[in-house]
Amino acid sequence: MVHSFTMSVVWAAGGPAAAWVLGALLAAGALWLWLIGPQMGRKPDFREFRRFDYAHRGLHNLENGVPENSLRALALAELAGYGMEFDVQLTKDKQVVVHHDHSIQRSCGEDRKISEMTYEELRQYRLFGTEEAVPLLREVLAALDGRTPLIIELKDYNDPAELCALTMKELAGYQGPYCVESFDPRIVRWFRRNRPEIVRGQLMCRFQKGDGGMTAWQAFCGRNLLTNWYARPHFEAYDIHTRDIPAMWAVRSLLGMQEVSWTIRSLEEYERAKSLGSLCIFEHILPAGASGEKRGSYQELLDAALVALSKRTAQGKR
Repeated sequence: MVHSFTMSVVWAAGGPAAAWVLGALLAAGALWLWLIGPQMGRKPDFREFRRFDYAHRGLHNLENGVPENSLRALALAELAGYGMEFDVQLTKDKQVVVHHDHSIQRSCGEDRKISEMTYEELRQYRLFGTEEAVPLLREVLAALDGRTPLIIELKDYNDPAELCALTMKELAGYQGPYCVESFDPRIVRWFRRNRPEIVRGQLMCRFQKGDGGMTAWQAFCGRNLLTNWYARPHFEAYDIHTRDIPAMWAVRSLLGMQEVSWTIRSLEEYERAKSLGSLCIFEHILPAGASGEKRGSYQELLDAALVALSKRTAQGKR
């Protein structure tokens, strides 16, 4: 009705040429929104996820001996009342492990790829000079009480279908809330087709030609959300430093898509993300979190965690 009225007005004002141009612009706009749009049917309820802030790779702080993506960092995030974000990938013998980089060069000082190591080999190394080893996903899930949500990033170092299937096998029976995300649209699409009930997100930033071996066209499509037609994510996790693009405005304002902001490293960035209504993935700061209580120092959180761990141990012995 509105479209017909608009076309009539344009026709009267400028004749068929103007009407044709306007029609083409409207069609192009509709196609653009279709290409970048999220999953519109069966939208998930994000209220529980919005109650929490998410510690990036766990509540790590190497100065206090707590490395990223370690059992200690992830358990500490939960004990502090935060959700947590962490990364998973596969070893050579198909074990699902929690680690960010493809190689252990940065974390353990050896230039070896995890996908070319068995878990027995990998577990001999220690993270960033601490006593913490690279954990299995099942160890992480067993250590958590499921009180706070997880954002699980599936890395693109392995066969996408195999990684997705094995990750979901480990998550079977886990009682806590969680969602999944990936930079790889093939991984997000796998969840769309095989586990549509799982909340899924597309990770993106301002990719450039050469990033991750991308062509200029692939980088353009990625940074402008032009893979969403393929994966139809429930949320977009975009780098907060580069999020100000037309596509992010459109999916949020016109299509109601949930945004996740990463990685927040200052209170100013945190306040901005909150004002946008984003879920916040943070590190090196201590937001108030779901409890609303002002946080003290990281050392105070460590001390509180030791007390809580002692209580759990005592209860387990009864």
